[in-house]
Amino acid sequence: MPLKIARAPANNEGMDNSTIAALTNALDFGSTRMQAISNNLSNINTPGYKRKDASFAALLEAQDGGDALRTSAQAGGARRLSLDGDTDPSHPAIVTQGGDSARADGNNVDVDAEGARLAQAELFYNANAQMLAGQFSGLKYVIEGR
Repeated sequence: MPLKIARAPANNEGMDNSTIAALTNALDFGSTRMQAISNNLSNINTPGYKRKDASFAALLEAQDGGDALRTSAQAGGARRLSLDGDTDPSHPAIVTQGGDSARADGNNVDVDAEGARLAQAELFYNANAQMLAGQFSGLKYVIEGR
C-alpha cells in the first residue's frame, strides 16, 4: 500500500518574504519526514517492508533542475515514489530505501536508527517553527510600530 500523506499546501500569497517561504517549505519537509519515519516504526514487524524517508535531494533537484536525485539513487539504492501525481517542487519526495536487510523476513527497519532519525526530524521541525515564529514576531513589531 503506497504511503499517503495528507497536507494542505501553504498559501503565502501576498507575502513577499522569501525567508517565510523557505521556512514554510522546511516545515513541510520536516512534517513529511516525521510521517515517513512514523510509518516505518508502525511497520517494524511487516515482512518484506522497506524503510521510507523524505528525500531532500529530490526536493533540491526539483527546484534546481540538477541531478541530485540521480546521484542519491546511485549512492544509496533509493528510488523515487510518486505521490498521486504530486510534482510540486515545494513538497519532498518519499523514497524507498531497499538496501540490505539484516532480518530474515526482508524488513530493513531498525527501531534504534528510526528513533534517532525521528528525534533529529523533530529537532529540525521545531527549530524551523521557532524561526518562522520569530519572522512573524518581527512583522508584528513593524506593523504595530512599537
